[in-house]
Parts: sequence; C-alpha cells; structure tokens
Amino acid sequence: MATDISREMVELVNKKAKHEGLTDRVRVANLRASEIGVLADEYGEEFFDGGFSHAGALNMEPALELVPSQLRRLVRRGGAFVCSIINKISLFELLFYPLVLRPRKAFRRLGHTVPIPISREPPLNRYVVPARFYSPKDAATLFRPDFAFESLQGLQIFLPPANLARYYADLLVAFMPLEILEETLSRVPPINAWGHHSILTFRRS
Repeated sequence: MATDISREMVELVNKKAKHEGLTDRVRVANLRASEIGVLADEYGEEFFDGGFSHAGALNMEPALELVPSQLRRLVRRGGAFVCSIINKISLFELLFYPLVLRPRKAFRRLGHTVPIPISREPPLNRYVVPARFYSPKDAATLFRPDFAFESLQGLQIFLPPANLARYYADLLVAFMPLEILEETLSRVPPINAWGHHSILTFRRS
C-alpha cells in the first residue's frame, strides 16, 4: 500500500505496477502523511504488518504530531515503523559550509522552517516546500507512547548529502576512507545522531 501527497506520483506508481503486472499486489492512495489513518476505514484496524516512510516526507508534513496515533490504527501490535527523517544536526554540513564561506547554511536547520526546492534542476527549483528538521530524540519523543524507539542509524554523517553529490563524484577517491568510517560508525552513539538523514526504527506498543 503506497501513499503520496502528489496525485501525479500516485498515477505514476499505478502505471509502473500495471507495466510490471503487479496491479493485484500494489495499491495506492493520494494522501498526505497526516491523513494516513483513513486507510483503517477501508482495510480495518491494525491491518498492516508495518510501515515505511522514505527520505524527508515527514519533514514536510506540517501536522506531524497527528501521524503517530494514525499509524497506530494501521499497524498491528509489535509491528515496525521505519522512517527516514532529515536530521536537525548534520556533521558534514557543519564542517563543510564554513570552509566554503557559507556559515549561515551550516546552521540553517536549527531554525523552525527551511524552504526546500522540490528539485535541484530548473524550472522546478523555483518551487519550494517549507520543511522542519528533527533530531532523533525529537522524533522518538513525538512517536511515544504509540511506538517504542528501537534503533537509529545515521546516513551521510561523513559523506556529502544528495545536494552536494557533485563534490562526492569529483573527489571519489578522497572520500573512500570516509565511506569505511561511516559504515563502521553509522550505528554507534552519539555519532549515529549526526547524519544528514536518520533512519529510525519504531515498534508498535
């Protein structure tokens, strides 16, 4: 069961499912994250074994506080919810942006909202979505008591995030030791809380 706030994206998933012969196994719905609980009206309470939210979708949900209780309606007791959230503190950005003389950008996530372009490429880079950033502790607090925090993995702690991928491509050899370092430390506290993204696993209580 896939959901997205974009009707066009939902239609695209439908087309892909049809092309792959998976229409009997894939369902889609045009919903924002804070509306996810309506699926219980169709499928029933605690129907799903688990759930997953990709990239920064939850960062762009202005009513994120409504999401945990709605997910609780959908996920069976003991089921997992895994989500990727853009972190409030990015070690890479804190180190990188002062070096390129853009210190304000290093600390931009500590404010309330940041306008994020929906694409890095023109003409869509003219359109932005307000986003908020959450530390792993913020997220764990938000999902309690509906879900118990289980694990945390940091992504892009020492490596460039997607918006700086061109630097990574140009300096690939130089970044190889950092890849090894990240693979080694991405689950080790407190370093796992300093990634560009945080992958959090929660367990339905």
